[in-house]
Amino acid sequence: MNTFWKEAPFLRILLPFIVGICFFLFFPSSLWWPSALCALLFSIAVGVFSFLSDFNRVRLAFLKGIFIQGMLVSSAYLLCSINTMSSSSAWYKHRCRQFDFAVVRLTESPQEKAKTWKASVEVIQLVGHTNVIQTTGPALVYFKKSSQSARLQEGDQVLIRNKFNDIKSNGNPGEFDYAGYCANKHIFQSAFLNANDWKPSVPQQSDWHTFFGHMGAVTRTQLKRYIHDSTSLGIAEALLIGYRSDIDPSVWQAYSNTGIVHIIAISGMHMAMIYMSIRWLLFLIPWMKRKRILSLGIAIACMWLFAGITGLPPSVTRAAIMFSLLGIGEMLDRDISGFNNLAASAFCLLCINPFWISDVGFQLSYLAVLSLMIFYSVIYHRLYIANPLLDAVWKLMAGTLAAQILTFPLCVYYFHQFPWLFLFTNLLAVPATTCILYAEIILVAFSSIPSVATLLGTLISHSITWLNQGILFASRLPFAVWKGLQIDFFQMILLFVIVCVSGIWLMKKKSTFFPYALAFLLIFLCSCTWKQIETLQQKRFVVYNIPKQKSIEFIQGNKHLSPDDEAMNRDVAIKQYILQPSYVHFGIDANDTSIVAIRKSESLDMFQFGSTLIARVKRTNFHCKKIMPVDYLIFSEQSKPDVAWVQTNFSTAQIILDSSIPFWTTAAVKNEFSAIGIPVHVVCEDGAFEIGL
Repeated sequence: MNTFWKEAPFLRILLPFIVGICFFLFFPSSLWWPSALCALLFSIAVGVFSFLSDFNRVRLAFLKGIFIQGMLVSSAYLLCSINTMSSSSAWYKHRCRQFDFAVVRLTESPQEKAKTWKASVEVIQLVGHTNVIQTTGPALVYFKKSSQSARLQEGDQVLIRNKFNDIKSNGNPGEFDYAGYCANKHIFQSAFLNANDWKPSVPQQSDWHTFFGHMGAVTRTQLKRYIHDSTSLGIAEALLIGYRSDIDPSVWQAYSNTGIVHIIAISGMHMAMIYMSIRWLLFLIPWMKRKRILSLGIAIACMWLFAGITGLPPSVTRAAIMFSLLGIGEMLDRDISGFNNLAASAFCLLCINPFWISDVGFQLSYLAVLSLMIFYSVIYHRLYIANPLLDAVWKLMAGTLAAQILTFPLCVYYFHQFPWLFLFTNLLAVPATTCILYAEIILVAFSSIPSVATLLGTLISHSITWLNQGILFASRLPFAVWKGLQIDFFQMILLFVIVCVSGIWLMKKKSTFFPYALAFLLIFLCSCTWKQIETLQQKRFVVYNIPKQKSIEFIQGNKHLSPDDEAMNRDVAIKQYILQPSYVHFGIDANDTSIVAIRKSESLDMFQFGSTLIARVKRTNFHCKKIMPVDYLIFSEQSKPDVAWVQTNFSTAQIILDSSIPFWTTAAVKNEFSAIGIPVHVVCEDGAFEIGL
């Protein structure tokens, strides 16, 4: 164990550094000076040890270790505080409301949506009638489709009307938290612009970022020129440069269900192919083989060039750093510990952006590589296969199994499903996509020779079509994916502990770990049983936040009923991204019309849910003969909430305005009812309404 720690010094640095980042995520603060003071004091304490006698340095070595760990933890916390956008005085949001206009710079090529072009931007100036201030901070801007917006490119500077609003989570139970996802990227606001809300400011500004963006755009143009099938083109763009906006949603879902979505995300496999291929080609040249350092330097430079074209996402940067360290080690004729290499790349990335640690792709990427390093050799050497072809197949299967071991708990926690066919689909997809990727690189390299590029484009298109057909067939099999898995954070940690303890028991042949593995497994099963009991005892209702639509759900145990089910299920996106995640979140598996008594009319819906009475007003064109007491009063559709009308017709403790009520009418209504002591929940502002009964 001591030898392992000596061979991986970056691992000793990384672990307390991660503790400091996690501490900030749980207990954030925009004040940087307390953590800076702690880091300084710990550094001074470490420095004091150099003035001690040899005897005292040895005797108090444990204290030095504690001080070093404290310095790393506080330094990580300080780095997070500094990287928090709100701590910057130049952040545009601090003074956004004081200016009518802003100058933004597009930091990525715009992505085409149904009615808009979505662009990531940097707000570089706020512009008023008499003054201009320099600012910083990313945001999202949606340009309404027009001939002018279609010409926008990365690097363009645009003067826009200041229509920034906070990005809010819909608050629907189980739904992907888009606001949180954007916040991890320091993006907190977005703006929707019509054609008359913006105009070009200055010509495109060139820098290294726009240079790589331009190269990526040129590469996409060449692919579009020679690959004419739109479905094949989407996969080809994702494979080569990581551009995923053109992928057909059904194809993406099929890749996800079969456990091979990782192959269309630029990752370590791509970096390994680029680095090793160029290294191999250069070593074929006799005089380049003698100039080993030059050859390796060129291979590393080409790998980083490719990484730049992809936009340098964390998975690519991680892999590029790892292979760069390998190349440097080879230049120096030194063996580098794989664990130290992995820890060094993670440390470098977290120094650049400590908040990458909360990125799912970052977590899965590192866990997959770590899992390969730990388990691949053990699994592969369990079988000896003499046939070279079958041995190659077994190597691929062993690698697939190894990578799945540590990523399994995280995949279940985030995605609530497990692909049973991942082993077999990877056998098909990995070799196929490797060949396709090489073919794409050759196509781009020889794009100036139309005959060669056309032939390659046809081969690539047909190959991707055959691959997609195979994946779609596998994803439609009834046993392809185990869906509806729901575990909480504590259960995910338990799964990791079970995997680690079981791994030590099986790999190191230490029987003393077997009882621990069984004990943690028992705790996990008890936790799942308790959660199932809570599910069967639950009783709640939810008003979903679905724009311009009424949507209510009643839940009792593992049964549910939605009076608006037909309207919601008509929209595939609502069903896939809102309803199904909610059903997984609550553990719902069946529809039951008996749990709620419903009386509907043209203007009013009444729901008797056990002892709870809920009224939903669709039109305020009626009057009750006497005041009707209800537990919850929902305003929907064409109703016009009015204090006097409510006091005349209903007695209630809670009012809810659902998403079908126009948002511009909600502010005044909320204030009026709050003044008479009735709380109002505005779904389009406050998120979905959910309550246990």
